[in-house]
Amino acid sequence: MKIIYGIYLLVLAAVVQADDESDCLDFHVINNAPLGFINTNNESVGVHWEYLTALEKETGFCINKTLLPYARVWQSMEQGDHDGGIMFKSESRSNFVNYAGFVRTVNVVVIPVNSLKIENYNDLYSLTIGKTRGTHLSQKFDADANINIVELNNYAMAAQMIKFGRINAIAGSALVLSYQLAKYDALESVSHINKLILGKKEQWLQLSKNSKHLDKIPVLNKAINKLRRNGTFDVIMNKYYGTQWQAINREDIPE
Repeated sequence: MKIIYGIYLLVLAAVVQADDESDCLDFHVINNAPLGFINTNNESVGVHWEYLTALEKETGFCINKTLLPYARVWQSMEQGDHDGGIMFKSESRSNFVNYAGFVRTVNVVVIPVNSLKIENYNDLYSLTIGKTRGTHLSQKFDADANINIVELNNYAMAAQMIKFGRINAIAGSALVLSYQLAKYDALESVSHINKLILGKKEQWLQLSKNSKHLDKIPVLNKAINKLRRNGTFDVIMNKYYGTQWQAINREDIPE
């Protein structure tokens, strides 16, 4: 009888654990430093990893986090294979996601070397501008055949070309440029004060319309608003980007 009762308790515990895990949100983190990566201690870390950890603590929801390559994220969300994660808002994909919370606006910028100043779009025509191959920045900029653009394979190459005068400006996401130029010791070679903003992108927590957790969106939204406004997200950003990201991403730079 004791053996039967013991088996019953084990089965009950397994059922309860399965129920608990089925109530967890499954969120991706893009597997790309500094958003999400494996550190030297073999731990998953990164900006968005810590955002979601803070969100789990704030809401009390169980959140499972998985590092996923960018190429797999959208298809997985569309099919409902996982619940969601933090991505840039995209009108072309709005038909299969719900927007659960606004995280941050990210500027798309052209940053010149220290000796130059960009006052308006027409100033771009006199520059040699580097950008990573395949990066889409703005409809106008991407289609402008009169701009002298140098397609680069990676940011290490971009940093070297900036430092040695092979290009005199670089274009991309303000956050990406902040991180990569600092990583490759080229941040001091450019002037973020004299940058030109080409456009804006919005980071949102997004849930697949096929998620069974859509009822949690109001609580998620409230928690994200709180974490953004009380500076929690900025503290996490400073940890991985340093403080320079704020100046590079800022629009209202004082004279």
